[in-house]
Amino acid sequence: MARGNAFVATADNPSAVYYNPAGLTQNPGQQLRATVYDVSVQSDYHNATSSASMDDSYKAVPQFFYSYKPDASPWAFGLGVYAPFGLSTEWAPDSPLRTFALKNKQTYVSYNLSAAYSVSSTLSVGAGLTYNRVTTDLSRAIGVFGPTDHFRFKGDGHAVGYNLGVLWKPAAEHSFGISYQAHTSVKMNGTTDTIPLVSGEPSTATFEFPDVLIMGYSYRPTPQWNLEVNLDWTNWDRLNTVTIDKASGAVPLAFNWQSGFFYEFGVTRYLTSNWNVSAGYLYTENSVPDSTYTPAVPDANRNFYSFGVGYTSGNIGANIAWHHAESGARTVTGSPPSLIGATADGIYQNSIDALSLSLEWRF
Repeated sequence: MARGNAFVATADNPSAVYYNPAGLTQNPGQQLRATVYDVSVQSDYHNATSSASMDDSYKAVPQFFYSYKPDASPWAFGLGVYAPFGLSTEWAPDSPLRTFALKNKQTYVSYNLSAAYSVSSTLSVGAGLTYNRVTTDLSRAIGVFGPTDHFRFKGDGHAVGYNLGVLWKPAAEHSFGISYQAHTSVKMNGTTDTIPLVSGEPSTATFEFPDVLIMGYSYRPTPQWNLEVNLDWTNWDRLNTVTIDKASGAVPLAFNWQSGFFYEFGVTRYLTSNWNVSAGYLYTENSVPDSTYTPAVPDANRNFYSFGVGYTSGNIGANIAWHHAESGARTVTGSPPSLIGATADGIYQNSIDALSLSLEWRF
């Protein structure tokens, strides 16, 4: 995080399970890393006649990684539990955007079992098998039956996926990494409430999650410096229209998201054998078009700025990182109307603040 997520060509701690499983061959013995990522997403909306602000409470997202490399073995293994995707937004019940979004939450948790192999002293390959558990809770007001009417879909599902990685270090100064995360299709079973008409109606819906390809290059002019640049392609083109199927009639949710690139740059300076500092920059492209825009997902082009400090003492280590993202003002026009003819058109000012704390133990 402190390096602007530019890590695929470094991948030298147990989080390689996610970033690049081939990097597990760099971690001798057994290593354990636990992280808490605390994030706040802010969105302020206004048009010519009204305004609203999204709840910006901090949400904690835990992660866990473990790696094991036997002595003198070309093999290494890893285990990870993490959330590669997620959503948690909330607009007030009296917001002018209530017919588009109230409280929405989606958690995507991956359980990843990985293995890596050193093909040679300079080349490693890795792969992971993932079991992915997804829960969804989406709600909005209907706007035609009174002030407390609402539509809500709540469900859960699972899918199996995989990720792959390659790490090539032709020289001490240079390292190249590539990783691929396969897409998943998750059928969710749950219930739909259409209040005041129907409550607890059995329903199903299938959500598509993207495949992700990341390529990176790390340059170490001296052992005290590590500079890395990554290009991340996330294929959100897979998410089009999600249909909630139920006995009283299907409800289509049009997303039609677009694929986009993340441009990542990070630098780490090792000050002593105990301390290091990192900084990073990340630019993310907007994936949500105006034609299907929903304030439940206030996406936009964003600039991320990050900084972090790490410390090790013997077999124990700790890292703290912070990042801040600004998108500038996004003007939405041509968004789809609700049942009462309202639209989400207007100006959105979005930002993100997050703090991350990681603890490591080597044994």
